[in-house]
Amino acid sequence: MSIRQYLVNLKQSLAQKAVGLPLHVVTGNQSADMDSVISSIAYAYLTNRLTNPPNAVIPIINIAKVDFKLRRDIVKLLSYHNITEDLLFFIEDYDNFVAASGTTPVKLNLVDHNGLQGFEINKSYDEGLVDVVGIIDHHADEGKFLGANPRIIRSCGSNSSLVFGYFNELAKNEAAFWDKNSDLVELLIGPLLVDTSNMTQKVEEPDTFAYESYKKTLQDTIKTSEVAADLDSFYKTLKTAKKDLSGFEFGDILRKDYKQFKFAGGDNVGFSSIGKSLAWVSSHFTKESLKTTLSNFLKLSHIELLVITSSYTQKENDKYTREFCYYYEGSNKDRYANLDKLVANDLELNDDLYGGDKIDPVVAFVNQDSSAHLKIYNQQNIKASRKQVVPVVKDVLESA
Repeated sequence: MSIRQYLVNLKQSLAQKAVGLPLHVVTGNQSADMDSVISSIAYAYLTNRLTNPPNAVIPIINIAKVDFKLRRDIVKLLSYHNITEDLLFFIEDYDNFVAASGTTPVKLNLVDHNGLQGFEINKSYDEGLVDVVGIIDHHADEGKFLGANPRIIRSCGSNSSLVFGYFNELAKNEAAFWDKNSDLVELLIGPLLVDTSNMTQKVEEPDTFAYESYKKTLQDTIKTSEVAADLDSFYKTLKTAKKDLSGFEFGDILRKDYKQFKFAGGDNVGFSSIGKSLAWVSSHFTKESLKTTLSNFLKLSHIELLVITSSYTQKENDKYTREFCYYYEGSNKDRYANLDKLVANDLELNDDLYGGDKIDPVVAFVNQDSSAHLKIYNQQNIKASRKQVVPVVKDVLESA
């Protein structure tokens, strides 16, 4: 059975109410990047194939369906297997599954994160409608859900490598299992290449093991496939699709790679990662639209603080650059006014902004409203991606 056929069958079974309670779901993190989406789909399919009795596991993409079109790299990867949006499940479906389960808690598996993310999932958990039963993740261990099985948390370039490694062990007694599931291998190699920049960055042992296994399967079973024929070209195609922002509004860019957390102090904080400089943003959208979008984003996301982390390479000198930006509004002035100073050492912040002449007028315009506060800095600690920025901000706010 192909991945596509599994999703088709699952849709039909759910529509016919042929899936018994408790429902089993798996979800990636709220950024819903390729690693989370493919890890979720693979986890669902492989749990069904390799556990006894087989469970009909529902892979949930942890965003609203309307935002899926923003993930052009994922749409491209899934298109190779004729997996379209109508075969997928989104956060609206999750709400429906929880409601349909009544007092029977949904069995929730987490991949590519190990703490709950998203308003809907946190709400259902707080109401006792969800049990977390499994975790496979490559982020820092938050120390939660210690009874989950599996509970695999370790660093590596791509979380999909850990998913592969776990199920590869379960499949060790089934001869040629991966050869029979080469379509899944074609999906799994996508996030591995994207997350490791074509196996050149952040590569650890699970990634190397997965990569060599994937190559063997692709070479042995699908010599004529576009993926197997040229992995370098395949990587470049996915990377180009990921970076394509044509036609997007600023709000689309903020939602394209977004995570949201509720910290122990009660702060609801959103973190948006963008692949363009804030000078580029300032040049492509009016200062009025930027101000309106930032304010609306707080309200629509139910957050008090929005952190924007940008990363890009300057064309003039090929210099890799990161920026740290945050926005909040009036009633939180005392709590967030000194956030920049408190994280400055860890992130090595300074005012030497790339394209500062374009950024400064936007900041001045936004901040002329006494209730609005926008701050933007150059981040010299270029090793600190959002994965490192989140715990830095978390520690500062929880210590305040």
